[in-house]
Amino acid sequence: MPPGRLLNLNQIVAGVRPAVAVAPAKPIKIAAPVAAPAVVAPVVMAPVVAAEVVARPAVMPAMRINPALLRAQPAIIAQLEGRTVRPRLNDLRPGLFPIKADAGFVRSQSSHPISPSTTPDDRCLFEDPHSPQQRYWLPRYRVRNEGGRYEIKVAQAQDGLWAVSVAVETYPAAEIADTARSAQMLPLARNAVISYRAAGTAIEQRLPVGELIDDPRGGCVAMLRLSLAERDALLRAFMSSESQARLLISRGYTVAVPLPASPAPDAPKRQLMMIKGQMLLSRAPQASVSAAVLSHASAASLRVAPSAAPTVAVKPAAMRPAMMARGAAMPGMRMHIKRRGFDGEPIIVQPEPEPEPQPQPQPEPAPAPEPRYDVSNQSQDWAIALFFEPMLHPYLYPSGAQPGPAAPRWVVHSLRYPAGGRSHAYFQDMSDPSRIYYLPDAFKLARRSEAPHAPSLAFRIDQGTDADDAKVDLTCEVRPVTDGERLLAARRELASKVPASADNPQREFDLRLLRASSTLQLALMRDGAIRSETVPAAIDWDNGFTVNERFEFDDFQEVFAVLMSLSNSNLLQGSVVVSTGINENVMVPVKLNFADMEGELFQSIETPDPQTGAVAVRLLNATESKLRIARLPTWISRGEGLVEGRIEGLDLSQPIEIAPEQGVDFVVQPTAALSGSAPADAIFNTASVRSIPDGEAIMKYTLDETIDQETVRPVRLMTTPEVLLNAGQAAGEIASIIVEFRGNKRAVLDAANLAIDVDVPVPLMDILLRRDSEGFYEYRQTVVYRSGQSLPSTPWSRTDEPAVLIAGA
Repeated sequence: MPPGRLLNLNQIVAGVRPAVAVAPAKPIKIAAPVAAPAVVAPVVMAPVVAAEVVARPAVMPAMRINPALLRAQPAIIAQLEGRTVRPRLNDLRPGLFPIKADAGFVRSQSSHPISPSTTPDDRCLFEDPHSPQQRYWLPRYRVRNEGGRYEIKVAQAQDGLWAVSVAVETYPAAEIADTARSAQMLPLARNAVISYRAAGTAIEQRLPVGELIDDPRGGCVAMLRLSLAERDALLRAFMSSESQARLLISRGYTVAVPLPASPAPDAPKRQLMMIKGQMLLSRAPQASVSAAVLSHASAASLRVAPSAAPTVAVKPAAMRPAMMARGAAMPGMRMHIKRRGFDGEPIIVQPEPEPEPQPQPQPEPAPAPEPRYDVSNQSQDWAIALFFEPMLHPYLYPSGAQPGPAAPRWVVHSLRYPAGGRSHAYFQDMSDPSRIYYLPDAFKLARRSEAPHAPSLAFRIDQGTDADDAKVDLTCEVRPVTDGERLLAARRELASKVPASADNPQREFDLRLLRASSTLQLALMRDGAIRSETVPAAIDWDNGFTVNERFEFDDFQEVFAVLMSLSNSNLLQGSVVVSTGINENVMVPVKLNFADMEGELFQSIETPDPQTGAVAVRLLNATESKLRIARLPTWISRGEGLVEGRIEGLDLSQPIEIAPEQGVDFVVQPTAALSGSAPADAIFNTASVRSIPDGEAIMKYTLDETIDQETVRPVRLMTTPEVLLNAGQAAGEIASIIVEFRGNKRAVLDAANLAIDVDVPVPLMDILLRRDSEGFYEYRQTVVYRSGQSLPSTPWSRTDEPAVLIAGA
């Protein structure tokens, strides 16, 4: 079986089976570990002209779970409510991260429309990769209005549920309205949900659209099937602008976005250096003036020494008297010196015209490289406001009825997990007690979708106009994380909070993700101090948010050290403050750290035993750093059956570590009989797996590619005449001392060169990880005597000596 991505517990608690990314010989399971809100893996990016991208739905429909199944399988505990699952940041903006030399593809190789922008949206016109005259546009939507009436209908169905339909039409953005008339609509994967704010709260309720039916007149019709209580709550939301009722249509599409031009392989890179304890950025190389750019007249009138800077304009006419007085030739003349006077001054006896310089053929400029593109899978919502005054639109309500306002009553339950640990809030809607809402455990720095699953973070350095103006731009993706075991425990404890009724004698209930108004508070570096600030970020409870932060270059060392640190720090920590409107604010922690991130960690190869239900597993580390496994709770699923698993062949009595691209093998045995005939799947909870950050590997994936991964430390290498004299020693006088520095750098000291300035190579990590104020370095020396003898090179020595290194015999 080919390696697949790990099927994780949060897939099960959300009631979702993983989708297949491509069509291999055997199915590959795809999941995002321990990130309950983001339950579907992002769209897989196609290789350069390879297999076609298979787009998954951008919005998942609500799960309607059979109560009997729920009683039999209590692990299926969460319900999806029109969840919008967005691709990860590296899929949305591939050009944000360091570009490999052979990355992307040229236009003719694209199987998707070409975007003019790296961040496409509905204001762009997309071109066919092979026929540029064929263009596409991304539609916007609005409720269809015929004869002054909105096409929204509410009717009771035969099964007792209520059918609500909303007809919408498409239209282009104003910026491209004229051009769109001759263009085609971009192929889309559409899904929709109606959201509104529960009366008297800031909690968002969602009603998933069951069907989106194409309308022959253009556009589509959104169909919902609701209970009476859901219908009444929706109609109340239509009547109030404060409810902020909206139809959200998710537009999923795939285009090719331009990649930034890669620097030439031999292009010089800037370096980060420590000078006298202060971090500095070397300046970008400036274009030098060469003879090729000098005009023919200037070249003929003035010859500039190679070391001279052509900064002063000199008139040839003004130079003639002085030149003739010194016996120099005028421009265009070559002087023949026959003899010199007693004072050494040359005597000019015959001036001859200098031949006219012949124009040199100019090399033809190298052809510009063909632009390259990468696949970008987009999922963008378009919101349609649904506010209708009852007096103006009575036809929207059954029999002209106008349901009165009914503010629901909410109860907040506080449960600790684990026992004696942190308290988690659960919100129960008493107008429908079978709905209980939870919040994620935390928001954490995300990993990228492709292997190796490096941090979804990028450092870009803005050089500025002066050395003191350098700034660092940090862009990173932060995603919600929920421990599935916590939800399993909460379901058992919350069962007693649901009243039994004729409609619900078994006290069944849905555990749903809470969405509410929220703000981000984050501790950032400001003027050399750490301060907590409100950061502008759009909090998406399903997918998280993006942080864009600019800080002083001097703070780069501090920021990177905190991201690498395994200990707690205030910097880059904070919380999402949730304002529900029903009690005091609730805070969900935000943690930005390389050791504990959200996202996929492993690829798995599973071989199920059809007789026993056991699964042989090989877990492969699919990240850039070592992984430490302290515990690995396991289940086995066969179709809808789910039982706890027992690991055999892997000793976890002590934490184990797995290096990148390495793996472990073991067998998961079911602890109880499994029903069903489907192939068995091993399911894991990786919440206790931590990364041991490899700073150099992480920097390779996150740092601006114009910055060298190696820096230099200026060192003054010295010796003395007494050392070279080597008086009283049998070997005699020293001819030279050869000092070699680790990193292919060497210098030679001798009688003519007793002191040399050397730029010693130092790994950038030594500075960023504070291994030394200016970076350790290693050296060794070889002594060569005038007699021809030489001593063997000394062993490598590691030192943090100050800026002067004294070489001795």
